[in-house]
Amino acid sequence: MQNPFPGGTGNRRNARHEPFLMTSERFLYLLTRLQVWSRAGERAPHKPLLLLLAMGNLCRGEPRLLPYRDMAVRLRDLLIRFGPPRQVHHPEQPICRLPKDGLWELRGHLPTVGADGVPSHGRLMGSDVSVGFPEAVHSLLVAHPDVMWMGAQYLLDSYFAESFHEDLVSEVGIYRAMQPAPRSSRKRNPEFRREVIRAYEHRCAVCDYDIRLDNNLMGLEAAHIKWHAYDGPDEVSNGLALCTLHHKAFDLGGISLLDDLRLVVSDDLHGQNRAFNLWFLDHRDKPIRAPRRDELRPDPRFLHWHREQVFQG
Repeated sequence: MQNPFPGGTGNRRNARHEPFLMTSERFLYLLTRLQVWSRAGERAPHKPLLLLLAMGNLCRGEPRLLPYRDMAVRLRDLLIRFGPPRQVHHPEQPICRLPKDGLWELRGHLPTVGADGVPSHGRLMGSDVSVGFPEAVHSLLVAHPDVMWMGAQYLLDSYFAESFHEDLVSEVGIYRAMQPAPRSSRKRNPEFRREVIRAYEHRCAVCDYDIRLDNNLMGLEAAHIKWHAYDGPDEVSNGLALCTLHHKAFDLGGISLLDDLRLVVSDDLHGQNRAFNLWFLDHRDKPIRAPRRDELRPDPRFLHWHREQVFQG
């Protein structure tokens, strides 16, 4: 991703070895250089979630360094809610690897590492290791909360679907600074929403929601199937017209689509009233209403990405 923050031109190796020279520009630059595991579009938001969690800790006035066990439990919960579907989550990996990015500190007696170069989660849970921002980074963010929000906004734009940015910010406890934040450097097509909603005849593809106030549609949105943050294109074949509720469920992995466009509902999505049946179970295994033109139908490549990287199946 192109660096959207000017001024971060210092040598990366020097940035790692000069923590006491941390500036706003360097902090933001290091975020753009974050080493995040990537392969064929697979999601790996572990380090971004850890950094957002630490920013929330700072907003709540918690100590700079917290016991590994406390951070690991919180991070695991975030990975379950906002990470890709996995049978097992490994909070020890980002917590122990983030120091290489110049934005993290481990203090205490580190247990013996395994074959992957990282101590096991079990050993770390019984250790005296504490983790958190280095002192220079912590001091910078305390003195300049606007910089913290700029960094948080960059992480949100770069690694998460826009529809649940507010949920994630609220969950970790980050309070916005009253300063505009830069958006993602990759420009969005302003016509994407209009073209997607038109292709789906101004109705939700799942439930046919089309409520209007006069002639203005309310609560109908254009969802990316493969997220913009993971290079999903602003094309109708990568879009769905969804009401606000189904859009949120789609981005959180509560629902997805098979290649034949039948709706699948996660076993983890549940409710105890008629509304749940009406909005979800009544549509399970039924095809959505697709665009009339074949070239505008959801591309199976993007549907596969969503089922693998988002759907909580």
